[in-house]
Amino acid sequence: MQFEVERVPLLYRNCFMSFFKEALRSSSSGENRYRRLFHYDDRRNNKAPKPFCFAVRFLCRPEDFRKDDGWLTLRSPLALYFSTSDPGLLIDFYNGVVNKDLYPFVKGEFTLPYPKSVMPLREKPITGDEVHFRTLSPILIEDASGKPLLPDSPGFLRELNYQTDALLWGVRGRGLHRELAFKPLAIRKEVVKHAVRERNETSRVYTFTCFSGHFLLQGDPEDLRDIQVLGLGRRRSQGFGMVEVVEG
Repeated sequence: MQFEVERVPLLYRNCFMSFFKEALRSSSSGENRYRRLFHYDDRRNNKAPKPFCFAVRFLCRPEDFRKDDGWLTLRSPLALYFSTSDPGLLIDFYNGVVNKDLYPFVKGEFTLPYPKSVMPLREKPITGDEVHFRTLSPILIEDASGKPLLPDSPGFLRELNYQTDALLWGVRGRGLHRELAFKPLAIRKEVVKHAVRERNETSRVYTFTCFSGHFLLQGDPEDLRDIQVLGLGRRRSQGFGMVEVVEG
């Protein structure tokens, strides 16, 4: 979907996390789904892996937008991509997005108008055991201590497999069929500022070291198809880790 906006805050991922939740809650079925996704009960948050990911993409060259006092000024629309393995979640989110009562959506000083367009995109077929992916949002891989791992870091592949196995167990009830192999093609480091709220405390801004670009991933075709839908790495439901197939 595309939106016509003149500027977005540097911490725009948090704004679109709020937008997703409000769009989901705009119907009774979506409200029930929201509660199941994010809460066990009134006192405990649901920390299970989420069956969706999203990416915010700017439809202009980097030199065509300007950073100014915590904001990005744009010269073209922005695109929001959303992907999920849950058809019911997709329907509830879509119904919320096209609900005109949701707009203008306001988060602090950021305002989002009714979308310029909303268009479903088909997944590309994956039949083999090697896929050329590219990132739509930066991938965050960290070890148990929170240390960021890039593709050339020791332990990267082990942690990538561990996190993907845990994701698939949490979403589909079965982990990886076999280990993944990762081959970078054109990778760049990307440093991202993102606000995180832990245990219902006030949000804090953290700096995450991620990577973006093109890579080959080898594995079981079913696993690769689910990765296409669910993404890779940590904080996928916060605007990280979304990928698309270049060639499968």
